[in-house]
Amino acid sequence: MTTHSFAVQPTAFGDFDEHGCDWAINLRHAYRLCAIWGEDMTVWAIPNNPKAKPYRWVNVAKDGSI
Repeated sequence: MTTHSFAVQPTAFGDFDEHGCDWAINLRHAYRLCAIWGEDMTVWAIPNNPKAKPYRWVNVAKDGSI
């Protein structure tokens, strides 16, 4: 059972925007989405608990470094 999902969006967005992000099926997919964007990105973890808030999992620079 997974405890959270992942989404990515440009770091410049600041706060999480569920309508302005790309949803990933897993963390590997999230990293691939970051590479496609070609800019500084934030990977967000979205807990499956509806009362919990999304949180920044990791920032990925446009060169692919974490």
